[in-house]
Amino acid sequence: MISDAAGMDAHSLATALRVEAEALAVAADLSPPDRAVPACPGMTVGDLLEHIGSIHRLVPQWIARGVRPAEWTCTPDDDLIGWYRAGAASLVDVLDPARADSPAPTWCPWDGTLGFWVRRMAHETAVHRVDAQAAHGAVDPLDPDLAADGVDEVLRLWLGCHQPPGVHTSGRAVALRVPGREWTVALHEGVVDYCPGVDPAAVVSGTASAVDLWLWGRAGEEHVSVEGDVGVVRALRAAVAAATG
Repeated sequence: MISDAAGMDAHSLATALRVEAEALAVAADLSPPDRAVPACPGMTVGDLLEHIGSIHRLVPQWIARGVRPAEWTCTPDDDLIGWYRAGAASLVDVLDPARADSPAPTWCPWDGTLGFWVRRMAHETAVHRVDAQAAHGAVDPLDPDLAADGVDEVLRLWLGCHQPPGVHTSGRAVALRVPGREWTVALHEGVVDYCPGVDPAAVVSGTASAVDLWLWGRAGEEHVSVEGDVGVVRALRAAVAAATG
């Protein structure tokens, strides 16, 4: 099943975006720009700031122009942290949660609203905040409500829109459980089945932060509890990795 518990509203997601954007800047400022980012092989802290800073600038352009940017990299200023902060502030201004229901161009077939971007940017920024903190040292867990919404986003949006061909799909269900919410999903060739009432072949459980970061490849299996067929669990994780790029 996909839990019918309510996800985060646009105002809460917008608040999370502001908090996570600032936390990312603080964490990145603690590391030299050439410090490696553990979960992103080949990427440095400077690369990370350029990546997320570019996304923060180009999403508003997509919204304003109605055309998806052909290039997703911008050239930063010498003051990399200042450049990043300026882009994040501009993004927050554009993503006004009071206008979440307003039409906006997106890459989701079923959600063409500004609210899509409020949610997407909150999660994009939160995951990369974790990356910036991991480059420096200790990582703070994600807010539980944000992380639970992140699990939902991965399963519904990313797998729903981008399940790639050729990924091993057994059709056997995996349940993901965090406090207060539960999802059960099975992968078939080209189809994601959100299957209420199905007895899962495996269960992944833990804190919302641990499960969300596991889905995003920022936490290993040792940070969650896995019961049942580990192969099916790893196949789901591989499908998510392929879908999220």
